[in-house]
Amino acid sequence: MEWILFVGAGMLSWVLCYPIKTWLEKHQVWDCPNARSSHEKPVLRGGGLAPLVVVVLALGVWVASAKTGFGVAWIWAVLLLGYISFRDDQGEVPIQRRLAVQLFVSVGVLFAMAGSTLPAWQLTLAVFGLVAFTNYVNFMDGINGLVPGQLILMSVGTTVVCGTAEWGTGVPVIIALVLAGAVAGFLPFNFPSPKMFMGDVGSVCLGFSFGVLIFWMAVLGQDKELGYSLLPLTAYFFIEGTVAIIRRMWRREKWWQPHREHFYQRLVRRGWSHMRTSGIIWGLQCLVTILTWWQLRSGWSIWLLWLATVLVWGAFFFYAESLFRRSRRKAAD
Repeated sequence: MEWILFVGAGMLSWVLCYPIKTWLEKHQVWDCPNARSSHEKPVLRGGGLAPLVVVVLALGVWVASAKTGFGVAWIWAVLLLGYISFRDDQGEVPIQRRLAVQLFVSVGVLFAMAGSTLPAWQLTLAVFGLVAFTNYVNFMDGINGLVPGQLILMSVGTTVVCGTAEWGTGVPVIIALVLAGAVAGFLPFNFPSPKMFMGDVGSVCLGFSFGVLIFWMAVLGQDKELGYSLLPLTAYFFIEGTVAIIRRMWRREKWWQPHREHFYQRLVRRGWSHMRTSGIIWGLQCLVTILTWWQLRSGWSIWLLWLATVLVWGAFFFYAESLFRRSRRKAAD
């Protein structure tokens, strides 16, 4: 029954993409190539509005039936994030303003979620983690299909792992399925040949929503171990994003400015296609999901799961860096 929601969300998102595409064309919301771009032709920006509308509708149905303040806070947070992010898609919004909005909505949603059950230091850490994850998802939205595919795999992985652990078909699982289906409906417009990019309105808001889902399960879930076991599903974004920031800070560069130093960008600069790069990352994400599923089935220590996840992504990033440096040495010779 729950998978019907996945299909329905996908179909609705796919249908919505057509009028949104027309509207973006009419208002000239284009992402034009520049020195840091991975595409060569102007592409519409803001297609993430379609899956975002589907997710907001799902949250609205839940709030209407459950009368939950947390749900209301979540909807308002997404709407506010969507407004400032779409403004950024149309013309650059200062980073200070975007970060201020992200901090504000993260504090509001997490406080509405946990209230006074979390100590101040844990709430602070959760806010920092949610803002970081939201931005990391946005940072990775630089080649065709990468972020939409990762959001689908993380959301489906969450559903599969929760089902395996007999966590039931609670609201977080249903929302994860809707999110996965909504992004899947958008994917044909972005991959393999892009007709639209998600834009900040998609990557920021959908990344934020998935982050809220994970924190919800980890903080308020019926099974705390399961909630913490789901965190490795987000590891790709946290590791890649953190390494890029540290690298740029080490070089005394402005870490918040767009650049081409992420590992996936280096692979594309090395000559890999968008399809190959995204496909490899998707495959490794599936491997991490299988490791998470096996950890819950076999009773591994959660620390072993986290270690295995770091090794998987660490090996990939080391390989990508090695390829890039080798090609740069050859070019220099």
